[in-house]
Amino acid sequence: MGKRPPSRMADEPAGMRRAGAAAARGPRAARGKSRGRAGLRRTPGDRPGHPDDAFPADGVEYLEITDERDRPLMVMPIAEARRQTLRHRVVLVMLHDAEGRVYLQKRGANKHLYPGRWDLSATGHVRAGESREDAALRELREELDIAAVRLIRRAEIPATEETGFAHITLFAAGPAGETPRPNPDEVADGMFVDADELGALLEHFRDMLTPALIWATERGDVFRDMPSLPVPEDAADGPEPDRHALP
Repeated sequence: MGKRPPSRMADEPAGMRRAGAAAARGPRAARGKSRGRAGLRRTPGDRPGHPDDAFPADGVEYLEITDERDRPLMVMPIAEARRQTLRHRVVLVMLHDAEGRVYLQKRGANKHLYPGRWDLSATGHVRAGESREDAALRELREELDIAAVRLIRRAEIPATEETGFAHITLFAAGPAGETPRPNPDEVADGMFVDADELGALLEHFRDMLTPALIWATERGDVFRDMPSLPVPEDAADGPEPDRHALP
């Protein structure tokens, strides 16, 4: 796929430790430990649980642990998945506006990794029972208070040590019909930039950018085939539609 995938890219997934004894053994080790371990729950059958399973009454966030082919093995609290460095799923989202610019978020000072650096628009885990698309839309709502945007899958990266053992899905989203309102608990600041501005950041301020943002930019994914607004049927022979309106 050309450029190497970013190491430790998403926020919580980025905190996953490098390969240790459990990681070297892979998911088989996790399966062997699952019996009798507090906090582990197998998903009924081969189907993931309901999205509500990700946040039970105890408030613990759950992930689906997968094998190397992204097949679900079990459901596990995120803290335990991080401790064992097991394969899981992550989404990265690039939000565009009607002018074709991409939104960059500045990571909060309280972040475990890369605090204060500029990052992709939104990133995070895929919760147990949640689709990748639903996870991407949830992260946009939680981090930027953005809803009702179109998603396009840009890339799929398999879980390896280079990705922190995360199966990564990169999405383009938009166009945003409203101004993002960053969640101060997660995001320190944000801004829309065009291709020239992002290129200047990459050239002159590379150390202020996260590996995920550098990776997506150097792959050429950030401004490739951006989501566009449909033309209303009744406007075919009329004036050009408002490019700032929501789909």
